[in-house]
Amino acid sequence: MAPKPGGSSRPIDIVPARPRPVMSVAVAVGGRGRSVFAYSACAEGHRWSGTVEAESVDTAVLDVIRRIRDGSDAGRIRFVVQVPVRSALWALRDEVALLIPGVWIERPRLSDETLVRRACAGLREVTVPGPPVCVATDGSVRGRYTGYGWLADTGEYGLQGFRHSQKLIGPQVVLVAELRAIGAAVQRLRGRDITVLSDSKIAIGMAMRWKAGDFVLPEGYQVFRESGKTPGLVRAQQMIFEERERITLGWVRGHRGEPLNEGADALARLASRYALGDNALDGAEYHRRAEDLAATFSREFNRARTA
Repeated sequence: MAPKPGGSSRPIDIVPARPRPVMSVAVAVGGRGRSVFAYSACAEGHRWSGTVEAESVDTAVLDVIRRIRDGSDAGRIRFVVQVPVRSALWALRDEVALLIPGVWIERPRLSDETLVRRACAGLREVTVPGPPVCVATDGSVRGRYTGYGWLADTGEYGLQGFRHSQKLIGPQVVLVAELRAIGAAVQRLRGRDITVLSDSKIAIGMAMRWKAGDFVLPEGYQVFRESGKTPGLVRAQQMIFEERERITLGWVRGHRGEPLNEGADALARLASRYALGDNALDGAEYHRRAEDLAATFSREFNRARTA
């Protein structure tokens, strides 16, 4: 009796899935005018630099990401960017991942410190013709909430408000706010010759020590963060040292009608009010007032200087 036919086993050719390697890219962006931004980006074995025209830092960062992604054959790219907590980039993080496949953005970790410093150092080498800029900085503290602001004679400005923790920043809260304002201005305007004006002699003195390479921070300021992020004043210290040849620091007497100083003070107070949760300030009104303050005080400064 013939044996019953049976099915023969087929070899199964299955290759285990291999995770695609991830390339980490640190991006540094600095303003060179109202709509021109210089950028420097670094990955292991790769460097990019140049300029882009954009309406804001956020859109400049996105343009840089697209440029790098379009010119790279890497399967996945993790972009490390340093932008404020309230930046629209963080709100659009998921959309960025959908619109640019294989790409996502993150805040720097301690392990990214080397790449971030190389990107920031490369930014200094991107030269774009432009006049020197004068910028005033100030801080504002309302209880547990801090705000800081800066205003340049070009009309460029920045402000941020947040709830602070004395456990992390120590008892010298006002000094920390003043130094955060100086750091934010330098980060935004880096690459240009900058004159920084502050009405805090202590902040100017500490920033002068940063220029000289001293590692000094306000009393009680902690350099360790559980999130792994580099503390704001440590980044500011590094930037000011790296940009030391382009930065001039000066003290100006506060509340004496100097337009840039008054404008920076108004922006800092607006930021602390918004962080505190002022019912009269929704997001749209907050940004509208900031733009009006910057335009008014910078215009007055230039009018007085011309006169």
